[in-house]
Amino acid sequence: KKTIISHQHPVTGLIPSQPGSDTWVRDCTYAIHSIWALSLAFDKECSGNNNDICHELRYRTIKGMRGLLMCMMGQSEKVKRFTETQSHLDSLHAKFDTATGKAVVGDHEWGHLQLDATSLFVLTLAQITSTGYVIIQTLKEVDFIKSLVAYIHNAYRTPDYGVYERGDKNNRGIRELSSCSVGMAKSALVAIRDLNLFGAEGGLQSVITIPPDLSRQCNRVLEAILPRGSSSKEFDISTLSILTYPAFSIERDDIIIQCKELLDTNLKGKYGYKRFLLDGYKTALEDKSRLHYDVGELRNFEGIECEWPLYLIYSWIDSIFSNDEESSWVIKDQIENLAVPDEEAFPMIPEFYFVPADKVEFEKQERHSQIRLCGGKIPFIWAQSLFIFASLLHHKLLSPSDVDPLNRRLAKVRQTAPVVQILLLSEDAESQAFAEEHLMLCSPIKNDKITVVTPSVVVKMWEEMGLKLNANSKSYTPQRVSTLRTSPVYQYKDKCYISVPEYSFQNGFYNHLDNGIFIQNTIARISYLAHQWWFPGRPTLVILLDDAKCKDDSTVRFLQTLKSGSYMGIQVKLCAPEDVLATGFRHTLSKPPKIVATEKGWFAEESRVVPATSLTDAIFGSAKGDAEFIELLQSTAVLEERWQMIEGYYSGKGCLPCASLQIVRDMFRDACQKRNWFITRNCAALLHKIHISICDDVTHILVNQRQISFGITGIEETISQPPSSAEFFDYLIRHSKRNYILFVLYQEILNYLCQMMQKSPALFKGILRLRMDLLIELIAKETSGSSKNFEVMCGLRPIELYHIIFNLFSGRGSDVNENNDLPWERRRCVDGALNRLPTEFHQNLYALLQLCTGINLEGNFLSSFPMINEMTAGEPQFAVTIANWLDKIKQPQLRQLYVEAIMMMGALLKMIKMLPDVIELHVILHRAHDIFLSENADCDPQRFLCGISQEFYMTPPTGQYGTLNYFAQAIACMNNGG
Repeated sequence: KKTIISHQHPVTGLIPSQPGSDTWVRDCTYAIHSIWALSLAFDKECSGNNNDICHELRYRTIKGMRGLLMCMMGQSEKVKRFTETQSHLDSLHAKFDTATGKAVVGDHEWGHLQLDATSLFVLTLAQITSTGYVIIQTLKEVDFIKSLVAYIHNAYRTPDYGVYERGDKNNRGIRELSSCSVGMAKSALVAIRDLNLFGAEGGLQSVITIPPDLSRQCNRVLEAILPRGSSSKEFDISTLSILTYPAFSIERDDIIIQCKELLDTNLKGKYGYKRFLLDGYKTALEDKSRLHYDVGELRNFEGIECEWPLYLIYSWIDSIFSNDEESSWVIKDQIENLAVPDEEAFPMIPEFYFVPADKVEFEKQERHSQIRLCGGKIPFIWAQSLFIFASLLHHKLLSPSDVDPLNRRLAKVRQTAPVVQILLLSEDAESQAFAEEHLMLCSPIKNDKITVVTPSVVVKMWEEMGLKLNANSKSYTPQRVSTLRTSPVYQYKDKCYISVPEYSFQNGFYNHLDNGIFIQNTIARISYLAHQWWFPGRPTLVILLDDAKCKDDSTVRFLQTLKSGSYMGIQVKLCAPEDVLATGFRHTLSKPPKIVATEKGWFAEESRVVPATSLTDAIFGSAKGDAEFIELLQSTAVLEERWQMIEGYYSGKGCLPCASLQIVRDMFRDACQKRNWFITRNCAALLHKIHISICDDVTHILVNQRQISFGITGIEETISQPPSSAEFFDYLIRHSKRNYILFVLYQEILNYLCQMMQKSPALFKGILRLRMDLLIELIAKETSGSSKNFEVMCGLRPIELYHIIFNLFSGRGSDVNENNDLPWERRRCVDGALNRLPTEFHQNLYALLQLCTGINLEGNFLSSFPMINEMTAGEPQFAVTIANWLDKIKQPQLRQLYVEAIMMMGALLKMIKMLPDVIELHVILHRAHDIFLSENADCDPQRFLCGISQEFYMTPPTGQYGTLNYFAQAIACMNNGG
């Protein structure tokens, strides 16, 4: 009562971080946790007694949550704008005036975008409501909570300012994708799903209905980020809040164990945990007059970072939830020893402990040797609240199930993998007869059991339920519908509906027309459903059987395999519509779906194209059509002859007449039907066709800690954060001007890379940046022998192109059947083009940079300062800096030789007496090459690339005559002054 309740404002119900100050959303929410827990404890232990206390605690809990709710609802217009713009200036404020609930600083004046805080509020709302406390009281408030769901659902791709409100660790206001924000959003989406906000007496309108895929998107990204905290924080103690209470976001035990071990090893001290490495906040050396840190300043704080008892309390709660009683007592004693007793000897938890200014040098010389002093707020409301919360659990006044009624703590308990139901539907009588002939369970697409709809209808269903996730009308692609959202059976009264997956119908692009790609897509969806399905009932995947599939032997063999009941270790079952209705996961609709029939057919949905002005200006730029050329085009119906005319005209004039637009469209359809992939791709590029999932594919690649670059070496443009659809298509248009075919090749290859990343993430180990133009040149060289000849590559079947890319990433070359042992020159070329680096590369390079002022690479100087002073070896920002440096080398195989030289220098570091002030890496390479030439005098002088013989490129790294041996000799010469 003295430390928490006394601070609660009597009118607004808000709880400030200290008397007279503003209210932070995060701190106030945690404070409410302690009041709620105390209320539950009184209800449990004092039944029939102390009714006044029970009543007061219950309504103080409700009043606090409603106080925060009113603050946020006062900014409801900002919430709506944020779902459209994703701009940090449209985000909810992070703090409010305690007495009025109004904003206290402007949109520009604070790092307001903190998705973890908003998600924590939603998660807490769900948990408290589940214990019978009715916080939401009107349907307008229900609608606002739905808006908050839309606000946080993109956390997996939205950089924010994070728990510490300042973004990157240099405090320069650079927003980052934070593991804490992604994890908290994931747990909030799971917790609030299907919750009735009016409690047991509520109706359908007060239920929060959320598509099943939203939380799974966050989960996949979260597993990709961890154990890192963000791009600038190699380790971040805020991840404890998602590893344990309140979020319990992580489902895999191996990730949980790895994260805890790394946090304990790198951040734990005698007085608590550091927030992250090189954290200067509130240290004795921090300049209090400015919020940011100067260039190279962070290294000053190494070893003297403040230690926070708050995070010991998270560990305490974790030990209680894990039933580790011994650890619970040990951590409890440690926390109480760090607490400052008040006049009544009650433990008051301080904000942090710091090294005094006169002890800083001694602490740096010997870590954990100096006595620290407590600083900041005493008590620190956030920590004090969790201390009270943990004490109630520790003394058995509450059990974990009391404070976690939604069972978030059981998130990692995986149910058995579901049986994936396959609903095979024939589009015509011939397909139905074919299925019956091959003894496959198949039903007509039009049947009296279930109505088949398209994904766009599913989008409208969810919008009718009040959840509009993407209000951005400027998007060039329709809202993507994942397989998790097309897998349930949707029911309205006695009518049942199911959707085909997006990949199975005509969507304006072309690669889905290849049955090989259809098989790959289906395999990927089956695997995705088996691993990501966490809902009651079985998931259902609809497969449309048409004439093209019936005539394709590989498709028939694939369907026969599915009929066997198992595929790649996953249980599958071909089902009739009545079986799907009996065992599938059902979702009840409040309104009947609106299904609009079209003359083109029920499945003839197409993605949008780039706006007509851009299309006309870029390709069809001749306002006055060339009548003679148009007449010549119309004089022949032969597809190949028409294309030769189009290609010749475009090559000569750089554009096409406007009047030829419809002709090119007709040619595209004709080429698709005839499976002429060369003309199909070229016409698609001229028409600026867009793959329906390309923006989601790009987002998936980026949020999995990869970058994408467009352009040739030296003038590349790199994407590191998920762009809007308009921004991404600007990239496509800008970088395809030198060769229009790149417009579709970029999209097709990115789509395949995304599929590969989902299916086989190990293929991308050691790869930070996907350099699209270099990859396309590599594919062209693999298929035609020339990196500049795209014709052979553009004529490949989509599935052939997919296999080439897959085999390049897996190290097998372009030929599926060739030996895995590639020649070393070719392997270096592939690895260099893919930017693949060895596991210990960054650690070795970091160690070198700590001992010299920089490394020179053919005139490209990598300076140790300020990089070593600001970054750690394992943080993503260091890897990005190194990638930018290495990417200046044009020849991929030469790049890999430099990588090998760095690895050898790192391995020999302990043996090197003294490094030069500047390491001339190219000198070491050429010295190693000279030693090689002295032993191999028969090298062909005509076969040199960048001054290095072809034979040296072909030499394996290891062995007595390997390149690493020659590098070692060159380094020894350097070390001896030779």
